[in-house]
Amino acid sequence: MAQDIAAEEVVLSTKWFELVAKRPPSFAEPHYSIRAHDYVAVVAVDAKGNFLLVRQLRPAVDGITLEIPSGHVDPGETPEESARKELLEETGYVADKIEFLTHLSPDTGRFSNRMWVFFAGNARPSSQPEHRVEAGIDFVLYPGTVRKLVAEKDFDSALNHAALFAAVLQGRLVL
Repeated sequence: MAQDIAAEEVVLSTKWFELVAKRPPSFAEPHYSIRAHDYVAVVAVDAKGNFLLVRQLRPAVDGITLEIPSGHVDPGETPEESARKELLEETGYVADKIEFLTHLSPDTGRFSNRMWVFFAGNARPSSQPEHRVEAGIDFVLYPGTVRKLVAEKDFDSALNHAALFAAVLQGRLVL
């Protein structure tokens, strides 16, 4: 069933993404997709089992969301390096071990990038006294269970749910 793309054209380019028109031979009209940087998501817990979460404004949904730490994989960085960086920048925490869980496609119908999911157990505050959590992000140490977290009305990102599910399936979290 694989088809080659006959033609591809970038119709809009920004520092965050490109809008690409692809023309498979069997399509009458172009198919538009978004080419964006890969990003990481870190399911992180402290020694007591509290989740390390962030609350931030998300203009795309016109609201404030509750999420796991995440961010772009910058050029020259590995996904693991990005996961460590995002955990520190967004929560002020570090972990000795960051474990790769899986990579997911955010939306196979529209996006070409990947989300790399990591687990950080026994995360602890950074010993760097000068570290400040990234501007615009409120760090939340969440004491609830996976079941309680997925029921939170502001924790509604499908990709965050998928990351938690991956951690449960691999035995890093229990429901």
